[in-house]
Amino acid sequence: MKYITLVFFALVLVLKSNAQDPRWSHLPNYDDKVLHYGFTIGLNSSGFKGQVSSSYLSDTLKGVSTKFTPGFSLGLILNLRIHEHFDLRFLPTIGFYSRTVNYDFKTSTNAQTIESTFMEFPLLLKYKSQRRKNTRMYMITGLKPSLEAGAKKNQRKTSDLRTSGFDVCLEYGFGFDLYFELFKFSPEIRFSQGLMNLLVDDPNIYSQSLTRLSSQTISIYLNFE
Repeated sequence: MKYITLVFFALVLVLKSNAQDPRWSHLPNYDDKVLHYGFTIGLNSSGFKGQVSSSYLSDTLKGVSTKFTPGFSLGLILNLRIHEHFDLRFLPTIGFYSRTVNYDFKTSTNAQTIESTFMEFPLLLKYKSQRRKNTRMYMITGLKPSLEAGAKKNQRKTSDLRTSGFDVCLEYGFGFDLYFELFKFSPEIRFSQGLMNLLVDDPNIYSQSLTRLSSQTISIYLNFE
């Protein structure tokens, strides 16, 4: 996760210096428009936050841990201006995720990896600071309902760890609007905390060792509008 944060700030510094032109402001009337459209590309690191059952310890199973793994997403942007400093954003997205739970047995380690594709529908409120030449900082927050595509979900066996195909996440983050001659580019870092218990209560050691699984994701979004 720390590498994603470092990459984000390095990207902002490079692009911010390129966007600055002391002679004039690019797209001076851009933010006066009520509606904007665009697309977004996201890189993420995602995993689970698990709660272990108080009765899970045994002579066979010694511990349970989670691992964050990379993924990506693609989506569209619909931005509605509701105030000088506030926008409402709807970003229908397809997200590709891989999340791993490691089970440490007495003689071996078993990794249960869940690969999933989600249709995501974030509805976010964006607060924008005052624009300074060709740069503006913003903060963003909202909710992201998501629904898993059925193909990979239906392939999982009841003897393996399984998760629900519906989730709702709290989203929050910040970014920078960088105005270029022909478009606005906005690198954004966003944190996502799942509010739902995704664990499917199957009668196997992987499910019974846990009482809760919720999603956690940190993402870098490259927004083009």
